[in-house]
Amino acid sequence: MKARKKMPRKQPQRGARQLLRAAAKLKEIQRKGWIVSGGIKNPESVADHSFRMAVLGAYLSDSLGLDTSKVLRMCLIHDIAESEIGDLTPEEKVSEDNHKKLEDRIARLLFATLPPKPKRVFLRDWSELMKRKSREARLVWEIDKLEMGLTMKDYLRSGGNPEKLERFNPTKFLSWDLKSLFDEY
Repeated sequence: MKARKKMPRKQPQRGARQLLRAAAKLKEIQRKGWIVSGGIKNPESVADHSFRMAVLGAYLSDSLGLDTSKVLRMCLIHDIAESEIGDLTPEEKVSEDNHKKLEDRIARLLFATLPPKPKRVFLRDWSELMKRKSREARLVWEIDKLEMGLTMKDYLRSGGNPEKLERFNPTKFLSWDLKSLFDEY
């Protein structure tokens, strides 16, 4: 058996504590819309939602020839501000504009603690995502709706109330390609 080559040891990146703690909080925050409007007693967490978005993003971005690493980062951070403000339903938001400004401020504070290079990358991707500036950003927002629809179908299969869950049907937000993926599921 050959001896492994020793890799040079690098100092672990410092400054990620706040971001990692925010990600950990998302594992505990249940998606409130499923409880309030869908009648689901033990719904997925925000982290559950982001994970399946990332899987969808990896699959779809590769097949569309997009920047997969950017799509993955965007999927994983798109709800990072919910670690501080929680998962608000549309009815709980003062206005969509105020909500976006609050999310932006919180995300920027979390990313500000990172070392220079990851900070630059996360802030760039975050800004692009919020402005829907690229094909990757637009795909991520479409994936956000698609994942909600897939979860709706999961809850329906496990006995959820069709009348309550129908409001989560995302088909009006989906392109033909993603709609066919939704229909196939």
